[in-house]
Amino acid sequence: MRRLETHQDIRARRDGFTIVELLMVVAILLFLIATSAFVVRNIGNKAREKATMANIIKVNGLLSQRIQAFQKLLESKRSDKLIQPRLSSKRGQLVSELGNKKYYSLTDPVIEILVRKDLFRESFPQFIGDNVTVNSAMEAQPGVASGAAGGLGSDGGLSISSEYLYFILTQYNGLGIAPVGEDAFNASEVADTDGDGLKEFVDGWGRPLRFYHWPSRLFRPYGVGTIRRDVAGAFFDGLPPVPTSASERDPLAVDPDDPLGRLANENSRSNGLVQTLFNDSASYYYDTTFTAALPSLFPCEYGVLDTYSLPLIVSAGEDGILGLYEPHDYTNNGVLAQPTAVPPVEGVFDNITNHNQRAGGR
Repeated sequence: MRRLETHQDIRARRDGFTIVELLMVVAILLFLIATSAFVVRNIGNKAREKATMANIIKVNGLLSQRIQAFQKLLESKRSDKLIQPRLSSKRGQLVSELGNKKYYSLTDPVIEILVRKDLFRESFPQFIGDNVTVNSAMEAQPGVASGAAGGLGSDGGLSISSEYLYFILTQYNGLGIAPVGEDAFNASEVADTDGDGLKEFVDGWGRPLRFYHWPSRLFRPYGVGTIRRDVAGAFFDGLPPVPTSASERDPLAVDPDDPLGRLANENSRSNGLVQTLFNDSASYYYDTTFTAALPSLFPCEYGVLDTYSLPLIVSAGEDGILGLYEPHDYTNNGVLAQPTAVPPVEGVFDNITNHNQRAGGR
C-alpha cells in the first residue's frame, strides 16, 4: 500500500513542466526562429547579389560592344567627317572658354586626342554637362517632364547616370551606332525608381546602378600625384603591380587615349598649358549657366592627366554604401569617381562592379 501511494505521489509531482524547462524551450524556439531568419535573409541577399552580377555583366557587355563600335568608327575613313571639322574649331573653343590665346599653339596630335575625348564623352554621358543633345532626346519621350534628364529629382540624383546609360544603350542612335532596344531587358533589370518617367538600370536590391565613364579619381584621388592601388583595387580586381624598375612606366599612369604620352610631352613644352584642361583641382569644372541655348559653354574638363581609366558600372551592394561621390557631383569630383574617403570606407568592399570577379569582370 505504501508503495502504491509513493508511486502516485511521484507521478503527481512530475505532471507539467517547470518554469526553467519552459524558458529553455522558449529560448530554443527563439534561437531556431532567429537562425531561420538569418538563413532566409542570407539566401535572399545571395540571390540579389547574383541578380546584380548578372545585370552588370549584361549591361557591361552591351556597353563594351558600343564602345568597340565607337572606336572602330574613329579608326575608319568616316572618322574624318567627325574629327576634322572639330579640329579647326577646338583651339578657338579653348581660347574662348578659358581666355588664353596660347591654346592656339597646341599641336595637332594633342588637339585630336582632345576631340576624340569630346566625342567619347558625348557618346557615353553620365551627367547633364556631357551632351545637351542626349538631354533633349531623353526629355522628348512621352511622360518625361522638362528638366528631368540630369535633374536631381526625388532621389537626389542617385539615378541620373544610370538613366543616361540606359537611354544610350537602348534608344539613342548616336554617331550612327544602333541601340539594342528596350526589350533587351526585363522588369527586374530596369525601373523608374524616382518616378521621373526615365528608366534606369537597377541592382538586385532595386537601387540604381552608377556609371562613370572616366573614373580616374579612383587611381589618383588627389589629382596629380601617387597612384593609389589600395583605393582603385576595391573596384578593379587584378590591377598590375607597381613596376620594379624606375625606368618602367606604371601602366596605371598611362591614359588609354594617349598611350604615347603626347599630352604629357605637350604639357611640358607649353609650361603646363595642357594640365589646365585636366582635372587636378578640388572640383571638376562645369559652368552652371550651361543650357541648350548656350552650347559654347560646353564641354567640361577631362579626367586626371596621365591616368588609367575604364568605364565603371557599380552597385553599392547589400549595405547601400557606395563609397564614391555620385556621378553627377562635379563639386566633389564625383563625375570622376572621387572616393568619399581615402583609404575607402569599409562599406565599399561589398560593392559589385564590371571590373571585379564578383561580377565576372577583370
